[in-house]
Amino acid sequence: MNITCLSGKSEVRRSIRRTRALISPLERHLAELAIVAKAKQLGLLRRGLKIAAYIPAGSEFSPWILMLRALAGGIDVYVPKVPKRGRKLQFVRLDAQSRWKLGPHRILEPLNGEICSPRDLDIVFMPLVAFDSNLARLGQGGGYYDCTFEFRRWRREWKKPRLVGLAFDEQHVEQLATDRWDLRLDYILTGQQIWRCPQGEKQL
Repeated sequence: MNITCLSGKSEVRRSIRRTRALISPLERHLAELAIVAKAKQLGLLRRGLKIAAYIPAGSEFSPWILMLRALAGGIDVYVPKVPKRGRKLQFVRLDAQSRWKLGPHRILEPLNGEICSPRDLDIVFMPLVAFDSNLARLGQGGGYYDCTFEFRRWRREWKKPRLVGLAFDEQHVEQLATDRWDLRLDYILTGQQIWRCPQGEKQL
């Protein structure tokens, strides 16, 4: 999509949300299946890993197929819970006994379950509104993921968790305006492509 760094974040969000809402149910389903295959190809769904995903809201890319495949494969799956104060997410284990409630942003959150520290997760599959080829991510604007995983920005060498964005191809833009606190991701998976962190480039 021909949106550049000259476009403000609010303008980009409005434009991409309109585009994303027009994606058909069939196109969504095919993209969700394709992303599971790409995650397996990259070794992101190995037995014994602790992964986090999210409960989709509105027209967001749905990771439900990915989460169910992970659970069936013996992988521990966690989903975020928004804190009453601050911006650091908690990650609660998802299982058959999970009970649910509507969270602060009217997104379902588990009421109970094992809590995993963000530093102990192996892979985090993240929602996004838009992304560019440098793996810059534009989120909803709440800053929760940037705040929760800010420790990734200060590491001189790569360590876990790997941060993986899930999106439709239509969410790619030419270049995003970024702030110093914005995280870049390790991978972004779409139905058609695996976007990787440019060779030799590290988190800033």
